[in-house]
Amino acid sequence: IDAEWRSDFKWKRLQNSLPKMKGKVICDLGCGNGYFMYRMLEYEPKLVVGIDPNLHALLEFKLFSRLSGVENIHFEYLRGDVMPSFMGAFDVVFCLGVLYHTPDPIGMLKDIHKSMKGNSTLIVDCQGIDGDDHIALFPQKRYTNMKGVFFLPTLNTLKHWLQRAQFLDFEVIFSEELSIEEQRTTDWAPIRSLKDSLDPNDSTRTVEGYPRAHRFYVRARK
Repeated sequence: IDAEWRSDFKWKRLQNSLPKMKGKVICDLGCGNGYFMYRMLEYEPKLVVGIDPNLHALLEFKLFSRLSGVENIHFEYLRGDVMPSFMGAFDVVFCLGVLYHTPDPIGMLKDIHKSMKGNSTLIVDCQGIDGDDHIALFPQKRYTNMKGVFFLPTLNTLKHWLQRAQFLDFEVIFSEELSIEEQRTTDWAPIRSLKDSLDPNDSTRTVEGYPRAHRFYVRARK
């Protein structure tokens, strides 16, 4: 399906930086309909657990699950603050496109940390803003016409969030401006997307007047 987001772009960027996943227990926090969970299967994990509070995503996943017959992936219809309940359960956690949607990103990272085994790996994808300052943008209401966007960090700030949550060995996988090729309107997603949410006279700014988003992919270790 030609959806709004080119999730295959994201997975391709991550592939060369993935940790060993064969025989491991993996969590995809904010898993959506399970696209990345199915991509993880080629690495032969023991179990993949997706966590997401979106009912539409759950229903899509159930359809995929029935058609695929795969037994070692599971969808938990729960919020991200459930992570401490999985104390020391996961070898690898993916947190893709989630942190900027929470009003407490450091608290979420601390909860993720509690859910992980020793010497385990966290992979984060987060929208943010360009620059070297130790700041995060806090939109007044919307950002690129989106509700529910709270903090968009610079890359340095994202690193400090991870450090505050006791993560180690921060590694940048990818850092680039979010493109209209990756997020766009399609026949399957006839909605207002990124192109329609940028200032028509200055593509470096959003329609709200904020800096255009960058996409940061990073890896860290517990």
